[in-house]
Amino acid sequence: MRKWLVTFVLGCFAAVVFVLAALWAFSGFAGLGIGLWGALALAGGIIFTVGLGVGLMALIFASDRSNKDEEVGHLDVGHLDTGLR
Repeated sequence: MRKWLVTFVLGCFAAVVFVLAALWAFSGFAGLGIGLWGALALAGGIIFTVGLGVGLMALIFASDRSNKDEEVGHLDVGHLDTGLR
């Protein structure tokens, strides 16, 4: 499963980098009215945000496939002493 996760994350990262590189190659971000540092900040923010989203979605899929959530839902907690009285 880790191989699939790494492949998915790297594929999404490569797609974002490709789109940003193509946008820069065709227009150089000139249409946005920002300079080099602004373009680097924009690209970094996009890559970070997409990476965070992809990582969180990958964790959701990995959690669903491992069935850990189902195991927790079926715990018998009636015999446990919580210490609350």
